[in-house]
Amino acid sequence: MKWSDAQQYCKNHYDDLSTVRNEELQPLTANAQITNYYWIGLRKTSLSSQWTWTGGEVATDVMWENSEPDYNLEFCCAVGSSSSKVHNVDCDWSLPFYCMEVFELILVRQEHTWEEAVNYCRQKYKDLAILNSDEMMKDAKVTSTEALTDDVWIGLRFIAGNWVWVNGENLQYKGWSSGEELQCPAMNQRCAVLNRNSMLWKPVDCEQRFNFFCINK
Repeated sequence: MKWSDAQQYCKNHYDDLSTVRNEELQPLTANAQITNYYWIGLRKTSLSSQWTWTGGEVATDVMWENSEPDYNLEFCCAVGSSSSKVHNVDCDWSLPFYCMEVFELILVRQEHTWEEAVNYCRQKYKDLAILNSDEMMKDAKVTSTEALTDDVWIGLRFIAGNWVWVNGENLQYKGWSSGEELQCPAMNQRCAVLNRNSMLWKPVDCEQRFNFFCINK
């Protein structure tokens, strides 16, 4: 689709065209086989000299392809390519695209084991929280001030030889305290919490009881 149609599709079925941090560009295009270009939610209109994301934020840190962006263009969009860089191209090109869903972080002030917390979140909301970005960690810092326990469950567990999120996503963003990312943790250190004082993760016994973070769309 062209950029405007892609944005409307994303708004109808998800939330919007995707915003993308620089560190996400390479994973985003690693398995992309359809074309060299993919729409993301970044554009510049003829009425503005600034590149802005679909949510209205000015894009101040973009990993542009060499010699780009072209500020002489009156109207152009930014896409991620197989080079893991951002390009500006004609908005009427027909390209595949990435949509995004926005999630809300919710603190549950009940004390449950890790498994109980997962079940509660999946019944009431979407899942136990995945804190995989600086933005999510900032939200957690604010939300955790109301917690009744210093440690708060997050959706991270050691299983099959790796630390993985509850949705199966591999661990790329990391917020461990020093030396706490155990490569072969004991059985009583295989679930992760966020400590609301240090704002760092640490491994603990899955059977302990803490408050926890859920996420909801």
